[in-house]
Amino acid sequence: MLSVLYSSAGGLEAASKTQDVLARNIAGASQHGYRRATVRFADELQQAGGRVVRAEEGTSFEQGQLVRTDAPLDLALEGDGFFTLQKPDGGLVYTRRGSFTLGANGRIVTTSGLTVLGTGGPILLAPGAQLTVGADGTLLDRGNTVGTLRIASFPDPSVLAAVGTTLFAEKGAVPTATPAVDCRVRQGFLENSNVDLLAEMVRMVENTRAYQASAKAASAADSALGQLREVAEV
Repeated sequence: MLSVLYSSAGGLEAASKTQDVLARNIAGASQHGYRRATVRFADELQQAGGRVVRAEEGTSFEQGQLVRTDAPLDLALEGDGFFTLQKPDGGLVYTRRGSFTLGANGRIVTTSGLTVLGTGGPILLAPGAQLTVGADGTLLDRGNTVGTLRIASFPDPSVLAAVGTTLFAEKGAVPTATPAVDCRVRQGFLENSNVDLLAEMVRMVENTRAYQASAKAASAADSALGQLREVAEV
């Protein structure tokens, strides 16, 4: 009977964690550059026949659909790569969301103010710049090169951890980012999230049913244990 309780508790924990991940994916489905969160579980046997469910969260980096905007500072990536951003403290984060704008100091920045880095540092544009971005990330102003986007790639994408809706940072202290090779920049486009909204909603319904089933099993096991205790006390 205890094993049923342990199993039910594990099922409740797994369903609860899955629901959280699915809710985040559904909320992020409309965000350009959002990457679908994933979760998998491993059962760990403990003493006295107990079972603990360990959740491991990850990220799917599959390509999202590109949508045309024709805005010169809207950029999308085709292939494996990330735009490199610099935080105010100098730290680096990475994103697939390329909806950029021109900052007050001439820097290309994100909508939240993070600096978009080129291979030589921040990219500065002159007032009234007429920007053209090549497939290799080269930025031209009226035919003159003003910089090249710093597009990063990661041999093992699992080193990246989500630090915001569309931002990622490396987990380890030693950087593993390398210049992207198999990646193409598309100017005037943005990349949609890689979430299949309908599929996520179906998973949420199925997960809700699994949660309810585990809750019923836990309740039944608890009731049976209560009856056993009453019999033992007689």
